[in-house]
Amino acid sequence: MEEKKRLVLFRGELDTLNLFSEQLKQGFLELEYEIFDFDLCQSAKSLGQLYEYMQTGPITAMIAFNSMFFGMTTPSGKNMWEVLGIPCVNILVDHPFWYHNILMRMPSTGIVLCIDRNHMDYVGRFYPNITSNGFIAHGGTVLCRKQKPISERKTDVLYAGSLYANYIRKPDFSGWNFPAEQICDRSIRHLLAHPTDTIEATVERMLRQEGVNLPDEELRRFISSCVYIERAVSSHFREMIVGSVAKAGIPLALYGDGWSGCDWIGLPNVRYGGRVSPEEILDKMGDSKIVLNTLPWFKDGSHERVFNAMLCGAVAVSETSRYLEETLPKDAWVSYGLSDASLSALPRCIAGLLSDEERLQAIASAGQRLAEGSHTWKARARELHEDLLSFLP
Repeated sequence: MEEKKRLVLFRGELDTLNLFSEQLKQGFLELEYEIFDFDLCQSAKSLGQLYEYMQTGPITAMIAFNSMFFGMTTPSGKNMWEVLGIPCVNILVDHPFWYHNILMRMPSTGIVLCIDRNHMDYVGRFYPNITSNGFIAHGGTVLCRKQKPISERKTDVLYAGSLYANYIRKPDFSGWNFPAEQICDRSIRHLLAHPTDTIEATVERMLRQEGVNLPDEELRRFISSCVYIERAVSSHFREMIVGSVAKAGIPLALYGDGWSGCDWIGLPNVRYGGRVSPEEILDKMGDSKIVLNTLPWFKDGSHERVFNAMLCGAVAVSETSRYLEETLPKDAWVSYGLSDASLSALPRCIAGLLSDEERLQAIASAGQRLAEGSHTWKARARELHEDLLSFLP
């Protein structure tokens, strides 16, 4: 009889990533994998338990999100997982430039999966030390309860996400022998005017316009020092989009950090609840007619909020991307772009949807059927099993 494949999954301090990991675990258990849970908050204890676990059989792979385990080393300074010869699957749900230092120290057994195809290309170009990388779409989480029909839902529009405008800090640019801060400022202005462009391509273009041609090693280091650009441009559009809905008088439930300083936050149609847990957001989506979504500058990828909205029986009204346009049929969601025309039409579009509950229900039902079949973390576990883990020794 074939031995069960055995995986190590990781938990840390970030509740969102822990939820993803738990959902993957349930998918792997259904596929009859054996799972060892590694708690990074109790690393010493978990390492001891992992050592004992390894004595009972080989480990197929370790799987974690956002590099949360790649940097662990032996007392001699060698990468622990490379020494042990264990394949390490790192699913990046943010842009790779946030994890430059860890990606530079990847074990030779490392495999990087990105949720945006541009991110996959970025890893392939700038991290030649990583010999295996690919794409996997985000997954959604299924609520274990019966969904309300649209007509019985109390919240018209829900938005869940933080605004980073008050938390953006520029790095120290003094180590560069070219006008680095001005190049970053110009990159931000370009992206605000051309929101379909990627950050990395824009920074490289602005450098060349300044006559600066960096080799990939230096360009990679410079881009990774300018990650605040992502938050600057994302926050600009995020505030504009959510604010336009609020100012249109549409009833809006808003959750996340950083919104209290907006001049429209006190409008009577806005209910601001601050930061709540991922599980609470899922519960609130289950009582919402529309879930409004923005993307964190993902131009060819996905975000879990799109699939969570669908799985919770709400209508996903989301910023679009090339991947989403290719993957989601038009009857299962409502998309918008970041052009002036699309953004100016968005409040009217949402108001029109809310006035037609029959149409809302049709979109919500189509989205739920689609997501339940193809876009849960359990579905991603199947994809990992079929496309990757089955080929590992």
